[in-house]
Amino acid sequence: MIRTVTGDIDDKTLGYCQCHEHLFIERCKAFDVSPLLHMDDFEKSSAELALYYAAGGRSLVDAQPVFAGRMAEHLVSASEKTGVKIIAVTGFHKTIFYHDDSYIFRASAQRISEFYISEVEEGMLSSMASGGKRLACKAGLIKVAVDEGGIYADATYEKLFEAAAAAAVATGATIFCHVEKDADVYDILLFLTSRGVQPHRIILCHLDRAQDDLVYHEDCLEAGVFLEYDTINRVKYHDNAKEADLICAMVDKGYAGQLLLGLDTTRGRLHNYGGDMGLDYLSKTFLPYLLERGVTKEVCEKMLVANPQKALRIIKEKRNV
Repeated sequence: MIRTVTGDIDDKTLGYCQCHEHLFIERCKAFDVSPLLHMDDFEKSSAELALYYAAGGRSLVDAQPVFAGRMAEHLVSASEKTGVKIIAVTGFHKTIFYHDDSYIFRASAQRISEFYISEVEEGMLSSMASGGKRLACKAGLIKVAVDEGGIYADATYEKLFEAAAAAAVATGATIFCHVEKDADVYDILLFLTSRGVQPHRIILCHLDRAQDDLVYHEDCLEAGVFLEYDTINRVKYHDNAKEADLICAMVDKGYAGQLLLGLDTTRGRLHNYGGDMGLDYLSKTFLPYLLERGVTKEVCEKMLVANPQKALRIIKEKRNV
């Protein structure tokens, strides 16, 4: 099954799913990094979801983790209002998005892991503006993140990955990994798999903008992970032609069954916040372009329907005793 903020669902009912978006971000340390990382207007974000639903979207992943601006109560209300199923994340983002006194720096790996497990199995905390109260809605993924220095940049990242890996094994939730340019993905995969996380329970996000070497992408896919590509209509990184080139290359190599797509939306990309596109851009604009480039409808359906069904499942692996 797949765990959404409004309850567990059969994976076959997931429908069209963009696997990396941001619907709500309360004002927090992230705002100091970029004012674009602040979206707390319920009506505007719900209007984006309505556009998404009208264009065929039936579910999505909201990738904002706890204590980094996540507004779990808004996710529930917006899902109920629009009919879009939302998979939320626990876990952590890059350390620049946390104040110096944050729990990620103070708590032990064990305590943090126990907290992540509680968010998947018992319920998430509400936004800090709402008092950080325990809610009934649950997280469905465990997010991790690295900056350019990678997993061994400092002791905090190593500790947080340790906590996330233990929580993933305990809950059966997939690891959802934000990757920055120059971070060593091989280190990440070795770290996680050596701690019992199976490769097919790992989603690597943003490798399409973090790594230009196609062989690097192939190596990751050969290891068995999912790659989530979302550098679509993001010209500061590259144009849609280059994004399509990458997708076509991986499809031609036989990896269509391990690709996921999203838009990684922020205030600057959401139409209702004055941005340059909207949540429906992928389905209304980029997918037709992929079809023009020779990607079949069947492959598009894999990337946006069948693959999310597999990647987002809660699965407790059987272990030999």
